[in-house]
Amino acid sequence: MSGRRNSLGLLSLAVGLSALGADPAPANLPISGAALLRTWAPPVYPPDALKERLSGEATIRMVVDEKGNVASARVLDATDSGLGEAALAAAKKWVFSPALDDGKPVAISMDAPVEFSPDQAGKKPGFLPPADQTPQPSPRTPGKPNESYAADYPDSLIDRDISGIVRFSCTIAPGGQAVAVRVIVASHPDFVIPALHSLEKWTFTPAMQGDLPVQSEVQGEISFQSTVRDSGKVLAANHITAPDGSEPPVPPELRVVADPAWPFDSVVKGEGGSADVTFTVDADGQPTDVQVKSATKPEFGKALAASVEASYFVRGMDGGRAAPARLLKHADFTAIPPDASDDADPLIRLVAAVRAKQVGGSQGLDEKPTPVFRVAPAYPGALRANGRPAGSAVIDFIIDRDGRARLPQIISATQEEFGWAAATAVSQWVFKAPMRGGQPVDVKVRIPFSFKPPAN
Repeated sequence: MSGRRNSLGLLSLAVGLSALGADPAPANLPISGAALLRTWAPPVYPPDALKERLSGEATIRMVVDEKGNVASARVLDATDSGLGEAALAAAKKWVFSPALDDGKPVAISMDAPVEFSPDQAGKKPGFLPPADQTPQPSPRTPGKPNESYAADYPDSLIDRDISGIVRFSCTIAPGGQAVAVRVIVASHPDFVIPALHSLEKWTFTPAMQGDLPVQSEVQGEISFQSTVRDSGKVLAANHITAPDGSEPPVPPELRVVADPAWPFDSVVKGEGGSADVTFTVDADGQPTDVQVKSATKPEFGKALAASVEASYFVRGMDGGRAAPARLLKHADFTAIPPDASDDADPLIRLVAAVRAKQVGGSQGLDEKPTPVFRVAPAYPGALRANGRPAGSAVIDFIIDRDGRARLPQIISATQEEFGWAAATAVSQWVFKAPMRGGQPVDVKVRIPFSFKPPAN
């Protein structure tokens, strides 16, 4: 998300060289900077003001275009209207070397203070105005939302009672449109697409650099509220209990939810199963000491353990102190029958397409896959206690026609835990909906991951 990068300071050397007709951007000067005054004319002192020995100051705001000409100008402030008009008439005649952004001429808004002193009237002007009257870039005002809209709560999470947020950053174009939206944080990936649909309806006031609308960055947040506020009930709705199956005495609050990445071979073959893992929520809300308690197949347990390590909690408070919590998480991997077909369910639809070998690669897309929301893999807890090795993994996955990353497949991993951590991260990613010939499509892509030993 990058906006204009005009320097807010003027080099006196650059001003002097420009005024003498030298190269306005010699090799030893920055390739980005403000417009530099080349041709200057002092204002004509209003006769009545001079007769009355009226002194004062006016500030002129002008837009200098890509050719260095004053495209528009106005009196921003003046101690006397006549002095303001005189300063404005002079400023309209000024000529600049244009502002540069990455070496390219751009328009810029400039402010110029113009002083009037009877004692200076009649003296021969210099090539440039006095140093304290040199035109400077106008200050910036940030862009901001005008109208915001709530997002629809996703049907997929209704039974899970999760409240959540989506924090986003976007570029606001000079016309006020939000472009290049990036999601910074999401409590669950299913919140991301509804948030993006909501954001399409938002309106913004662009940032202004003086009188010139400019590109800028804006951050914001979209909330999703469940009707359930009880932390224990939210945990239960997400199959999290105390290890004995009861409600935890002091339930922590579930903040970020990562669901297990369904083992690719099992889901495609129509094999279901279940798993249970136990874990402790530490003082920072991170799950630690994650242990597979039971699993119908080892890969179901490993997938669930990786998803727990990628989740986040806020510890419950007991008498003003954070209370430890040992928890159990259960997951069912419900088999998708070989003949299953349901276009309304994205997973069933996609599994059917994979079985029919109808999902191709990303060749021929209208544009390359563009991520909107990504999370990094959590370093596996089991390897923290096993020397903290570096490692890598390669994951294939499908970006569905809505932009969700689904069905990650571990192609290789130096340690199996790295593969599950990477697959879990990928299953939370969201992209711009892939298009081919203007139509949304499902595409298969591959990405490598590198894991570095954690610092602690």
